[in-house]
Amino acid sequence: MEPCPICKIEMDYTPDGDKTNVACRRCGNYSVSRTVIAQLKNQDLTERQIGNMSGWLRENPNYLINSDNLKFLKSITTPSFHARSDKLLSKLERLTTFAGEALEVKESWLSMSWSMNTPEMWEIIYYLKTSGYIAGIVGKLDTQFKITPAGWAYLDSLRKSNQQSMQGFVAMWFSDKMQDVYDNAIAVGIVKAGYSPHRVDLREHNEKIDDEIIAQIRRSRFVLADFTGHRGGVYYEAGFAKGLGLEVIWSCREDDLKNLHFDIRQYNCITWHQDKLDVFAKRIQDRIEAVLGEGPNKTNE
Repeated sequence: MEPCPICKIEMDYTPDGDKTNVACRRCGNYSVSRTVIAQLKNQDLTERQIGNMSGWLRENPNYLINSDNLKFLKSITTPSFHARSDKLLSKLERLTTFAGEALEVKESWLSMSWSMNTPEMWEIIYYLKTSGYIAGIVGKLDTQFKITPAGWAYLDSLRKSNQQSMQGFVAMWFSDKMQDVYDNAIAVGIVKAGYSPHRVDLREHNEKIDDEIIAQIRRSRFVLADFTGHRGGVYYEAGFAKGLGLEVIWSCREDDLKNLHFDIRQYNCITWHQDKLDVFAKRIQDRIEAVLGEGPNKTNE
């Protein structure tokens, strides 16, 4: 057994060429390059960085950490206390196979709640308990919990909170190379489906960019994530949206599709060509309407 490069808990691992495949009780399953393993041995991550990185890895399984994205992972912004509480409750829902099932508190709850340490995790657990969303099992001394009827109702309200939104959040590579793609395909497809596209770099605001991104995703009906260029932020935003239960429309330039991270390849990704942006726009429109229906701004043009 070796310590996890991120959280230092003992992990199972399998060498795989220039990388190591990790199975960590806290961080989940991910891969890490040998170069990054060496870098992390000589760096002291803060407890908050560990909590954020571990939480993100748990939400994005089979992610490969390399020298290109390590800086991104170390700079991830901590979600608010209530957002982390919602994350934990949503994860418990996925682990529950029947109403009333008791779930044992495990080290994975640290990452499921994006907690920096055990006291913070328990603070989130007790918040959910005192809010009436989870309940301890009699005789188990707070080692097991189940989702209550009030918890199930709250989870349903989370899913319905964005039903009336007209906004489609766009996560993509902010590059001059992609401006034409946004203007003539992505924005066009979203508008023709009856929704309003939102790209955070095109909006004036005075808040931290990470906080603004999280706020706008929460206000959106769906997220369109284009993975061309494979920017870490796009993976983060798509994963955050999935964690909230929002629909994600996946796309990538066809010649860059082979570079998609392993965990994304399972999704039905719209591919596009630079010289056929009209086709891309129509495919976006059709996919949105098929998944969500026509938006409130839909016209008969």
